[in-house]
Amino acid sequence: MNQEQLPSLANVLAVQAAGPVDQFVGQAEDYGLIGVYGGHLVGQSLAAAFETVDQPKMAHSFHCYFLKPGIGELPIAYEITRLREGRASDVRSVLAKQAGKPVFQMNASFKLPEAGDEHQIDMPDVATPEMLRASADANFAPPPTKGGRTEMVLASPHFVQPEYTPGREPMLKLWMRCPYAENITARERQVLLAYLSDGPLMFNSGIPHGLPFQTHRLTSIDHAGWFHRPCDVSQWMFFDQHSSAAADGRGMNHGTIFSQGGQLLMTVAQESMLRKIVPKD
Repeated sequence: MNQEQLPSLANVLAVQAAGPVDQFVGQAEDYGLIGVYGGHLVGQSLAAAFETVDQPKMAHSFHCYFLKPGIGELPIAYEITRLREGRASDVRSVLAKQAGKPVFQMNASFKLPEAGDEHQIDMPDVATPEMLRASADANFAPPPTKGGRTEMVLASPHFVQPEYTPGREPMLKLWMRCPYAENITARERQVLLAYLSDGPLMFNSGIPHGLPFQTHRLTSIDHAGWFHRPCDVSQWMFFDQHSSAAADGRGMNHGTIFSQGGQLLMTVAQESMLRKIVPKD
């Protein structure tokens, strides 16, 4: 099946009304070893919340908990609770269920766009994705790239080494985009950026200690994001990531997402599980 025959990522993350008011249903997908990719739940939950928010309000933040692994073969039911209904801002709670059991929960906040003072951190100096793609070390196909709907190019080549190298810094840098998402709405762009924001973020805390799924078990525990500016997800964006701490079987991970021109689009933070795999006797 070629890309023209595959459903677009925006369509994959879309939801449909289901029965009672403020209830929706979306399709899950199996992303291999991890089951349902966490960003699928993040993006689809945001899409469901948008269905209850009047235009032209846009999302400005979300806070999520991953409650249990999703199953790729089952539809996902989304139940929306309207926590705030305001003239300029709304807050929604989204509970995602499969087979009647909660798998994911999100609180998301929405507001009218407005002009205001601006400042931001600078984007790191990094090679362009076109330059990096010439290197075999840049090849990278984590779960979000399923079906070619997104592309990722590593700017941290040490991450793909097949063997653990002690002393690696807990940071990961990459370029990403959704190449078939040119003609979508501003809200769909936020949904797709939310999908990408989970990405390989949890790997940062594990990089100094071993290899994902070989020496350590990793999974997202909670995830938060803040949108700063409108984005065009069909263009290359730089995802600068690092881990600030690992303790108590958990890792703390941070990320900033920039446009290729250096505008700060989004800030994310995530806590993840980080547990050593104990070999069986």
